[in-house]
Amino acid sequence: MAGLFDNLQRNWTDGDKYDREAKVLITHFISDLNKMSEDDDYISKIASADVKYNLSLQKRRHRDNGVRMHRKYWTDEKSVDGVSMTMGDDKRYINRVPFLFCGCDTVYDIDGKPGKKYETRETVYDYTVFVEGQDPTASYCCPNCGDINTVSRLIEDGCRSCKTKFILSELYPRVTYYYTVPPKKYSLSKPVPGVIAGFLGGLIYGICAGLLGNDQIWVINALIAGFAGGILGYLLFSVLLLILVGVDIVSGGKKYGVYSRTCKKLPKFMSSYDPFFSIDFFVGKVNNLLRTLVYTDKCEDCAVLENSHAKGELFPDILDVEYQGIIGLNDISSDGKYVYADVNVYTNTTFIKNRKIIRRPEIFRMILCRNVDVHDDCSASIHNIECKSCGASFNAVRERKCPYCKSPYNLKDYDWIVTDIGRSRA
Repeated sequence: MAGLFDNLQRNWTDGDKYDREAKVLITHFISDLNKMSEDDDYISKIASADVKYNLSLQKRRHRDNGVRMHRKYWTDEKSVDGVSMTMGDDKRYINRVPFLFCGCDTVYDIDGKPGKKYETRETVYDYTVFVEGQDPTASYCCPNCGDINTVSRLIEDGCRSCKTKFILSELYPRVTYYYTVPPKKYSLSKPVPGVIAGFLGGLIYGICAGLLGNDQIWVINALIAGFAGGILGYLLFSVLLLILVGVDIVSGGKKYGVYSRTCKKLPKFMSSYDPFFSIDFFVGKVNNLLRTLVYTDKCEDCAVLENSHAKGELFPDILDVEYQGIIGLNDISSDGKYVYADVNVYTNTTFIKNRKIIRRPEIFRMILCRNVDVHDDCSASIHNIECKSCGASFNAVRERKCPYCKSPYNLKDYDWIVTDIGRSRA
């Protein structure tokens, strides 16, 4: 309850400098998402390395299927922004989860022809991570040619003179994950149509009754009947809305109960191994892994999957996978060296079948594994692994051995990986 009042006060008072910057960054990031849907070569620069990689994989999946996704987020007077929560208790990083309620129009072109169109209003959340004192605009001397560049340029674009790029730790702030949650359809319903229908129904009834009964004041009575009909229409709308809310609570109660238990059981189990464990950071990691495996084209080369039977593309038909804000823990255990977490991830999945676009709720069941000695680290990324044998840094996404000393390594000794994944209809 204290956290709820803290968040209410944060949004009422406009929060601290990180709250304000996080709200600016989510607006910037959403603008980047709009640009990425129209420009195949553009990837958001404020996204983390994992998010960038998954966005590039998704674009390739669309091209391979002859699909072009045009997605535009837009705001109007109904749009609301704020900061929903902070992430975890890790004092090394400052974390914020800003949100923006906005409109979203998505059109899928198939083989150059306009296809399925979706018009929704969605709440966009992103996990924003800050590091105090880090200055990406600081000057740095290129070790290769000696030219002076900013740190951000050396990482993002490479040295301006010799074009050498460097694998360094992430620069912050960064969007380390994002997801969208659509509102319930009934929450967007308005009572006006019901009131108008009730008023017209009452008015027509009053007119007919007055004329058939030779009522001398039938006009006044008809207006009274119309007014009563409008009130009745509003009451019926309210009752229907309450029924829909009740049905939603009953049908969704199980899922939210599972998520609530996950938020209690998982951190409690992990606290004995990792004092920095954050359920929010874990959720972001799980969803980045999910996106990587959904969009990858060669599972046999993907170091985040430890499954010798997986070949090629696991889910070649999927065009978009949207996390719906709920993750359920089926089981959590440890063999003394590794921790194993069996989870369900609730999503809305868009896929192509017989050259038609289909969207439906689906559940991905994932079994994750990580060394018990590894701690949550917001700066950790599978795109920057340090070999324990020779000390070299390399991108581990497609490498199962160090490219320098050829020493084999297990990615699960560095970070979470997936040992099994399955897909089912929700």
